[in-house]
Amino acid sequence: MDEPVNRLELAGTHNFREVAPGVLTPGMLYRSDALHRLTREGRGTLHELGIRQVIDLRSAFDRRIGGRDRLRGTGATRLSVPIDGAPRAFDPRTLTLQEIYETVLSRHQSDLGRVVRAVASTDGPVLVHCTAGKDRTGLVVALILTALDIDRDIILADYSATAANLSGEWTERMLRKIRRFRVPMTDNLMEVLTRSPAAVLSGTFDWLDREHGGALAYLQQAGVDGAVRDQLREALLPRTG
Repeated sequence: MDEPVNRLELAGTHNFREVAPGVLTPGMLYRSDALHRLTREGRGTLHELGIRQVIDLRSAFDRRIGGRDRLRGTGATRLSVPIDGAPRAFDPRTLTLQEIYETVLSRHQSDLGRVVRAVASTDGPVLVHCTAGKDRTGLVVALILTALDIDRDIILADYSATAANLSGEWTERMLRKIRRFRVPMTDNLMEVLTRSPAAVLSGTFDWLDREHGGALAYLQQAGVDGAVRDQLREALLPRTG
């Protein structure tokens, strides 16, 4: 099993961590897998961290399978922005992460802009999550870091850290669910479910360059303009001087 990367202890999760630690202002932006298994201890940790806003990117289908976020007593409010990454018609045996990311970016541009604006406008720490904290969360975080002009290598490293955190118990639980649906497990599907290769996110940035003139142009089209980017800098970047 790979060693966890930057993972923080939050009872009931596997992939809870700060975004780009050492780069952003500490304790202001977190990412995670789903929160439906949070224990009382985990909820206490969220309260201690002062999380003000939890942004849940899971679809209604995801929430039916997994369950609702368990936030009672945390002091956090929940914002649901459902994002569905599955193409309209697909074969799970051949589906790729690249297809999923292009689908999310094409289908949910306004939703992604809404999430980035919510992060920018929240007065306090924010936690963004989906089911694994890998794909939808990974794209949101990559867009936020891009809006902050963070170096691309840092963005890719933050994204790729997820795979190690999901190995073991989380992956075994997900594979058991898949087996119940009698879906054949392929290398493609294993990557979709559990992996976060930097090359895939890098390819997604290339796609944004080709289709939208780059990630910043995509964000502008999504309603993340200069004023929102200034808000993000104020909220998430350490003050200098």
